[in-house]
Amino acid sequence: MTERVRPARLDDVARAAGVHVSTVSRVINGSADVAVRPETKQRILAAARDLQYRPNAIARGLRLATTGTLGLLVPSLRNPVNSPIVRGAFDRAWERNFVLVLAEDAEESEAAEDAYERLVEEGRIDGLLIQSARLGNPNLDRFARGPVPCVFMDRAHPGSGRNVTMRDQDAGRIAADHLLGLGHRALAHLSGPDELDTVARRRDGFVERSRGEGCDPLVVPAPLSERGGFAGMRTLLQSDAAPTAVFVANINQTLGALAAAREAGVHVPEHVSLLSHDDDPLCEYLETPLTAIRMPLHELGTTAVDVLLEQVEGSPPRDVEVPIAPELVLRRSTAPAPR
Repeated sequence: MTERVRPARLDDVARAAGVHVSTVSRVINGSADVAVRPETKQRILAAARDLQYRPNAIARGLRLATTGTLGLLVPSLRNPVNSPIVRGAFDRAWERNFVLVLAEDAEESEAAEDAYERLVEEGRIDGLLIQSARLGNPNLDRFARGPVPCVFMDRAHPGSGRNVTMRDQDAGRIAADHLLGLGHRALAHLSGPDELDTVARRRDGFVERSRGEGCDPLVVPAPLSERGGFAGMRTLLQSDAAPTAVFVANINQTLGALAAAREAGVHVPEHVSLLSHDDDPLCEYLETPLTAIRMPLHELGTTAVDVLLEQVEGSPPRDVEVPIAPELVLRRSTAPAPR
């Protein structure tokens, strides 16, 4: 009896051409942003012909058990920083002939579990992007071992081997370098909850760089909200060693911190400099325009979709860090240390 040979897959073409499966996918699907040398493209197309790879036939075969839909689980639809991440994911999914379904976790593991059951266990999606991971959440291992591919984006799930992250630790270092360069020695960091991987990494970068320059910054954790920023900033301003410069974990907290400073009669930046981790167009139009750290948020969304679709197409999961460096956007909320 003759053994039946399965149709060629993307990873077969990738091995034959000596390139990554995502490169093959973009060349085969005619992605507008694909950047490969002409000779590499020709090698991929030749390998596809030799292996009799048929994209449409394979796609139909895959769709027998799939939906053409990806899920995205976000922590909060109120956070303006999530908008470019979601836009990047939507844009890339559309380019790759998928649609994206959005669900809000709202920071609660029960909400995440409910969304997972509705999207995954009811067979509605082919893969899941999870931006709402919190360290210690018992559901994360279950999600990683689940019946559909998943990727943890922005907030990593350590040890899962399926994380897409940004250079948050570098962002913390950049913040420390800027404030130290302005002559500030009484530094503070208004941080987020310790169980959030992203805020832990930016906190570690800030503290590490500050201590390397002989400063031991005061760190106050608070919820990533306007109310959390207000309460945390009030704590900092009432401390025995009130800081002259504060690095704030996100833009929501920064708005609350500005309100707390205003209530206390503390002027920004004359009395205290404020630097926000997140940048957003609204930062330019506040009464005191905010100096901020700009992160590659759109690229995070596009990269996460690409890495997820690698799994959908049969490749093993992998960790990826978006290589684009954080950028300091100078405005008027930071100034030299008061004398």
